[in-house]
Amino acid sequence: MTTTETVLIRGRLPDTAQALDVRIRNGMITTVRRAGRATPDIGDANTIIAPPLFDIQVNGAFGINLQADDLTVDDVYALNDALLQQGVVRWLPTLVTDSVDAMEHKCRTVALALEDPDLARHIPGLHLEGPHIAPEDGPRGAHPAEHVLPPRMSVFNRLQRAAGGAVCCVTLAPELPGAPRYIRALTRRGVTVGLGHHGADARQIAAAVRAGARLCTHLGNGMAPHIHRHHNPLWPQLADDRLHASFIADLEHIPPDALRVFARSKGPARTILTSDSVSLAGMKPGRYELFGAAVDMKRSGRVCLAGTELLAGSSLMLLQGVWNMYRHTDFTLGQCFAAASAVPAVLFGLEPANWPPAPGQPAALLACTTKPNNKKKLYLTALAHDGRLKVF
Repeated sequence: MTTTETVLIRGRLPDTAQALDVRIRNGMITTVRRAGRATPDIGDANTIIAPPLFDIQVNGAFGINLQADDLTVDDVYALNDALLQQGVVRWLPTLVTDSVDAMEHKCRTVALALEDPDLARHIPGLHLEGPHIAPEDGPRGAHPAEHVLPPRMSVFNRLQRAAGGAVCCVTLAPELPGAPRYIRALTRRGVTVGLGHHGADARQIAAAVRAGARLCTHLGNGMAPHIHRHHNPLWPQLADDRLHASFIADLEHIPPDALRVFARSKGPARTILTSDSVSLAGMKPGRYELFGAAVDMKRSGRVCLAGTELLAGSSLMLLQGVWNMYRHTDFTLGQCFAAASAVPAVLFGLEPANWPPAPGQPAALLACTTKPNNKKKLYLTALAHDGRLKVF
């Protein structure tokens, strides 16, 4: 609904104890004051008021698969609507390794959807996770081996043309021949380069960073399952302060103790939370087909290649990732929300949402809470954005 009437939201900002009353009218914040005697329309003293979320890696969700050969514009709209229901106001559609023809079709479909300026406000660009990744089992993950390619500007140019210039992020393996030259070329075009699905050594990672790479894509995953305790792809990426790192905080891709250490290493300014959600997110446990392979979604939410423990994407919703990060690391709740909002926005050269809320600003906020019998999950109760207010 549009906020044509005055709505009073009560809650506390992350990292504060004092409850506030935020009044919204016509999509604008009119007042922000200490909670008073008025009865709020939404929330209470225990409600958390937080910034809207930005997810840099979305492969699909709720049965909508961005990797489908028959992807349609309507699918992109439907996925955007579904993500809004989860508090995600900005997101990067992410296309994984496939034939160049298939990736071109999907890029073109997303580009057609982005001709709608209302949708384009939610989708600042397109993320290509492949096809330039490690061909070996393990670091390749669930990506199909037959479509892996070495870096080629001819491939990127073809996909970028199909995307109408919307490709803003490319994830690749830095050890592939020609990778530094390719990274320099993409960086000159304003594309953010992420290192992922690779087995690079410290020297190759350093060369990629010198060439302009600035992101580690879902660090701690997309690696060989067995690595040398000292000489492996993980430590050089954690140690380099020029690299941001995205993490899938579903507690399946990274166990809590590792997540805590990773977060300490990168710090709040360089940590990004992402869902890496696949089409099974929001679906019931069972066996499905994904990326052309059979996968199992277990009751825990873990998505694996059928009959193995090899992860094949995530069923995480980003808001829960924020809460998991807060519960299992040293980050404050405000820092966890920033890792899923302001930090990725800055990395991609976007204006973060106005935060904290103040009178005269457009209303852009989440209201969320836990339930008395389940403190492990965070629930969205309201979302204000683009002059609209949705109550859940």
